Amino acid sequence: MANTIRPIVRAAFKVDQLYYQFVRVDVEDGLLVTGDLNEVNARYDDDYIIGEAENQLDITEDNLRAGWTGEDLRVHQRDARQLRAFLKRFKKAAA
Repeated sequence: MANTIRPIVRAAFKVDQLYYQFVRVDVEDGLLVTGDLNEVNARYDDDYIIGEAENQLDITEDNLRAGWTGEDLRVHQRDARQLRAFLKRFKKAAA
């Protein structure tokens, strides 16, 4: 039987901050080997992914309050929008 990728994992990989967390940070920290869809699907449950999204949103909101301007501000605004939309969709489903 093929391992089906959960919708929350597919959606997480479309959120820039979560994608970076999985494929770069978690791999460098030794939590994951490759950080690909299949590994995240197998290793992280929904609550963990939601918790990571909440953590990333907290960091992003701090960056927004820091007074960034120009392209940096636009990147932080985009990240916040992506994370809020992700949490709106999946936080209810996990509750």
